[in-house]
Amino acid sequence: MKIKLGSYITKLMTTVIDKEQEEFVKELALDELKRINANVEEFLIKNETTSKEDESKEEVEKQLLQEDKENVKDK
Repeated sequence: MKIKLGSYITKLMTTVIDKEQEEFVKELALDELKRINANVEEFLIKNETTSKEDESKEEVEKQLLQEDKENVKDK
């Protein structure tokens, strides 16, 4: 299975490991990769939390609807 990365990220990674590249350029590429990593991590945390909150809200709504149906049947 081949891991698919964006061409920009792939180029940055190639720059970091290129032995012929200047150290300054390698550091710039590495810093950019760290920035991208932080942005992706932030996105994942935000959306994972949002997703869990949405699931909890849906469960509560389903439970309330079920209770309403049961209350209507009992009357």
